[in-house]
Amino acid sequence: MAVSRYPCRACGRSTEGEDTYVICPACLAEFEAGANERDMNRSGDSRVTDDSVRPTPTPEEIEKQLRRLLDDW
Repeated sequence: MAVSRYPCRACGRSTEGEDTYVICPACLAEFEAGANERDMNRSGDSRVTDDSVRPTPTPEEIEKQLRRLLDDW
């Protein structure tokens, strides 16, 4: 595949890549630094979840999931 120049998906800076989904090295480094910082701030308990990522299901959704599991069983 040919390498061409495309705008960075984060900042718009011209960046070399094989397709249009490219991130420039500066934005990648910034993202990785933020990810490392979040990992360092996270507690040792891996069961801790972020409620903004996975919303709490409603009782109706829970019942629907349980019925589906029981029907499949």
